[in-house]
Amino acid sequence: SVYRLKGLIRLNITDINFFIMKNSTSAKSNWIYIAGLIIVFIVSFSYIFDSKLDLNGDNCAYYMLATSIVQGHGYADITTAAYTPSNVFPPGYPLLMTVVRLFTESFLPQKVLNGLFLLGSAILLFFLIRKNKLSDQIAFVAASAILLNYQVLHFATMMMSEMSFLFTSVLACWFIYKMDEKKAFWKDPFFYLAIITAAYNYHIRTQGIALIAAILGYFLFTRQWKQMLGFAGGFILCLLPWMIRNKITGLGQSRYIDMIASSNHWRPEEGTLDFLEIISRFLDTFQMLLTKALPNSIIPYRNVNYDTATTWGEWGISIILLALIIVGMCRFGKYKYLFLFYTLATFGVISIFSTPSGNRYITPLLPFLETSLLIGLYTILTKGIQKIKLAKTFSPWLLISLFIFFSLPKLQELRAINKMTYPPNYQNFFKIAEEIRKQVPTQTVVCSRKPELFYMYSKTAVTMYAWTENEEELITGLINSGTDYVVLEQLGYSSTGRYLYPAIQKNPELFPIVMHLKNPDTYLLKFDKEKAKQKFKQ
Repeated sequence: SVYRLKGLIRLNITDINFFIMKNSTSAKSNWIYIAGLIIVFIVSFSYIFDSKLDLNGDNCAYYMLATSIVQGHGYADITTAAYTPSNVFPPGYPLLMTVVRLFTESFLPQKVLNGLFLLGSAILLFFLIRKNKLSDQIAFVAASAILLNYQVLHFATMMMSEMSFLFTSVLACWFIYKMDEKKAFWKDPFFYLAIITAAYNYHIRTQGIALIAAILGYFLFTRQWKQMLGFAGGFILCLLPWMIRNKITGLGQSRYIDMIASSNHWRPEEGTLDFLEIISRFLDTFQMLLTKALPNSIIPYRNVNYDTATTWGEWGISIILLALIIVGMCRFGKYKYLFLFYTLATFGVISIFSTPSGNRYITPLLPFLETSLLIGLYTILTKGIQKIKLAKTFSPWLLISLFIFFSLPKLQELRAINKMTYPPNYQNFFKIAEEIRKQVPTQTVVCSRKPELFYMYSKTAVTMYAWTENEEELITGLINSGTDYVVLEQLGYSSTGRYLYPAIQKNPELFPIVMHLKNPDTYLLKFDKEKAKQKFKQ
């Protein structure tokens, strides 16, 4: 008995030592790969980093909402003296921005924060891939590919919501992975973390409803009925605070609802679509996403013309890519339903919108597609060389070498664009804004196209003209908004030439010139409200 006990003790000590050594080696390997991902991120992100303010306008709106929160005005429009409550964007991303905005007004740290969201997404995807019994090498290669995708990097260096949306999407999937099937789901903290993260994801971008649909579809197809109902109920509970707040403040429904039936929300005079027209547009957009946006986004060197009809060649390429992506997703076991449904639901949600901007809206989905494509390609190549008995497995390092080779021209192109100065039309636009800041009080109201961009340099109240061809309606809108000055710019947007310029041209006495910059001609006009009221009997 004594000898048997000694042998048992020696055996247990040996097992414990083996377990410690194995986990120590695994932990050391993890840190090596994480360090590798950090290095890839630092090199690629710093290489393409854009220190300028992006010109899309939405990034300024996010910044202004975060500033409003930090200044104690709540989630409000700080461009008006009344600090009007807003729901123009969901609150998720501006809330995240406040962490940085508390310490600095500079927008550069906000760009770095988005980069960190990208890095965090890549690291989480690395562990997701490893968890499905795929090698460390292919997990590292697939995660690195995300950090080299020019489109993902392009949005990572803006003050936009795509990267925080991506991070919370991956994090919600990670919590679903971490759920313990042997434990009652209501006792599992990861179940509640998944609900909270997915709900926050929806509050970053309304497009996040696709992730909710994907998780519910995953629970449905894996016959986890109680989890599905519990998740749906939890998500609805998480929606209530924002809905109640909007109700109390008298704000209407989300602007995205109106976009579904709009013929063209950039030109409201074109009216709305009927049900069959919405279905037709949905199918056209879905086809565009499959045959043009998908190849354009995950094949780094392929250029696509979105204005032409889909060719048979584009159909062929998209079918091949989809096949490889599906093969890659199938390597995730039962979690393939999660990624398949997320892809389909995202394409479906985007296709409902009236004016999708090419491949822009699939940006947060690209890491899922990119990793699945590389895993699918790796799987097919490995089986191929095994069949011809050339080798046991295909080296994933060859995949990343090819990816870097084909990605480099796009990254060089992106770097060149990001290092450019502002074009002359925007330089004039910002010069007028800077002059306004020097000369007039902050309560002064300036009407301009891209008012959010103007605010970033003027720090005054700003407003937008009405999108109408009726001059009386447009000028009445200027009176009602308390407009003091009007900027007539040449930023390239059709609404200025279609709506604002004709109204000014027909009523020049109401818009005396205060400032004129040339090349191209950009004007600051004083709006005479009293004359306007008399002329239009206000």
